[in-house]
Amino acid sequence: MTRRGMNSDFLTPDELEQYGVQDAARRNILVHKTCVILDFARIEFGSNVRIDPYCVITCKQLQLGDYIHIGGGCTLSGDARIRIGDFGGISNHSLIFTSSDDYSGRSLTNPTVPAEFTHVHTDEISVGRHAILGGRTIVLPGSNIPDGVSTGAGTLVKGNLDPWMIYAGSPAVAIKPRVKDCLSLEAELRASQIVQSSLE
Repeated sequence: MTRRGMNSDFLTPDELEQYGVQDAARRNILVHKTCVILDFARIEFGSNVRIDPYCVITCKQLQLGDYIHIGGGCTLSGDARIRIGDFGGISNHSLIFTSSDDYSGRSLTNPTVPAEFTHVHTDEISVGRHAILGGRTIVLPGSNIPDGVSTGAGTLVKGNLDPWMIYAGSPAVAIKPRVKDCLSLEAELRASQIVQSSLE
């Protein structure tokens, strides 16, 4: 007898529709059943999106372009919007925070404390097209990761990065430019989809 893996299932298109995600099958949207998602209505899905096991998504708003992969164990949280452009990739166990407590000791911290006793910094985060975050990358509120950026494993991103650069370290330091071959491959992929669509 062949056994399937344990906890290996994604939500079906019908299950996603019950959460308000329309045309999940046609748009090829996959969300693993083990994910914790505060509110599906806060997520704007593009096409060809996959969210892997044990992700936690509690941000105020999440905008996902086309061809997006969010690896297992990632957390996207906070009270501001996160935008991820087409062909963006978030590798396993990366953390994206749009809100952060004041760690200086001048205020109380954590969400169980009334807001008047805390000093939380909240700001949007943008991850550009063809940007890819390596495993365990941490992104802090207000960071702008423009098109073509890639980060090495364990990178800490705070503030604005330059497009089409490879970053690593804590805090992130530019290592070298990233090649742009993926742009011509994107054009090739999109052209093949137009041809395929015309044949259907």
